[in-house]
Amino acid sequence: MRIRQIGQYRRSAGPWVLVVALLLAGAGCGPRRPGFLDQAQKMLVWPKPPEQPRIAYLGALSTESDMEKQGSLFEGIGELLFGRKPIGVLVSPYAVVVDPTGILYVADSAGAAVHAFNLRTRDYFQFSSLGKEASLQKPVALATLGDRVYVVDSVLHEVCVFKRNGEFVSAFGKGQFQRPAGITCRRPQGTLYVADTASHAVYVFSHEGKFIRQIGTRGIGPGQFNFPTHLCVDGSGQLYVSDTLNYRVQVFGPDDKFLRVFGQQGDRPGNFAHPCGVAADQAGNIYVTDRQFENVQVFDPEGHILMAFGQEGSGPGEFWLPAGVFIDVYDRIYVADSYNKRVQVFEFLKEGGR
Repeated sequence: MRIRQIGQYRRSAGPWVLVVALLLAGAGCGPRRPGFLDQAQKMLVWPKPPEQPRIAYLGALSTESDMEKQGSLFEGIGELLFGRKPIGVLVSPYAVVVDPTGILYVADSAGAAVHAFNLRTRDYFQFSSLGKEASLQKPVALATLGDRVYVVDSVLHEVCVFKRNGEFVSAFGKGQFQRPAGITCRRPQGTLYVADTASHAVYVFSHEGKFIRQIGTRGIGPGQFNFPTHLCVDGSGQLYVSDTLNYRVQVFGPDDKFLRVFGQQGDRPGNFAHPCGVAADQAGNIYVTDRQFENVQVFDPEGHILMAFGQEGSGPGEFWLPAGVFIDVYDRIYVADSYNKRVQVFEFLKEGGR
C-alpha cells in the first residue's frame, strides 16, 4: 500500500478527481453496483494529492428506499389502493456483514432488528423474531457461514442463529456469556469466535454452537484483554481482537496463539482513543474504527499505520460514533455509522486505481 500521508482530508476539486471518477465508473470487473453506490460523491477520495488515492467514497445507505428498486405495475397499483408499506429505516446500525450471495446484513442495536439489503436484486427485508413471541433485544454483531446468519444479542446474552432469509433456527451461549459484543468466523473450519466484553475473554465455538475453549483473561499482558469488542479473521486465518480499553489490537495465529499487538492510548496517528470495529482487506491491510477520533485508521499487516480517513460530522465520509466495519471480497468497505443512522460504503483502490 505504501502510504505516507496520514490524517483526515477534505474533499477538493481538480482534474485528478475526474481521473479517479473515471477509474471508478469505468471498471468492467465485478458485479454491477446497486443504485446507492452510483453516486457522484464517489469522487471523494483519501489521501489528498499529491499522494495517490487509496480510499474512495461510494455512497451511504440509511433506508430501504436508498436501494432505488423499481416496483412493478402491480406493486404501484397496490400502493395506490392500500398505501405504501412501511420502509425499513436504520435507527442505530452497530455491525455489518455481507454474505457471499450479496446480502448486506445490518445489526440495528436500538432498532432491535437485523436489516437485510440484497445488493444484487435490491430487495429488502428485516427480521427479529425468535419464535414463541420472543425477539431480538439488542443485536450488536454479525457473522455469516454458509446459509446461516449468526447474530450476537448483548441483552439476551446469546448468539441467535438464522437462515439467510431471516428464519430463526437456534441459539447458543446462554449462561456462557456476561455481555457478548463481537463475533467472527474462521473458514473453512467454520470455527466461531465471540468476544465477551464483561468477561474480558474470547470464546471459541463450533459452527453448531458447541463450546471449544476460552482465549484470554483480564489484564494488560499479551493475550489478555480489557473489554474486548469487535473481531475479524483475515485471509491467512489470523484473528484480530479490538482490545478496546487496553487501546490496542491483538493478533492471534490460526492456532489461537498470541502473535503480536499494535496500537496504544494516545492522539497521534496509529494511537487509539476508543478502538471498535476491525476488518481486513484482500491485501491484508487492517482497518480499525475509533469512536472518539470519528475515523477509520488503516494499518499494514504488521500493524504499522498507513493512513486514516474520515472525521467528525454528518457529510459524506464523516462519522458520528462509527462502530463495526466489514470488507467484502471486492474490497468495498462498509462502516456502521451509528449516530448518523447509516452505513457508509468506501472502496480500497489498489495499484493502478482499482
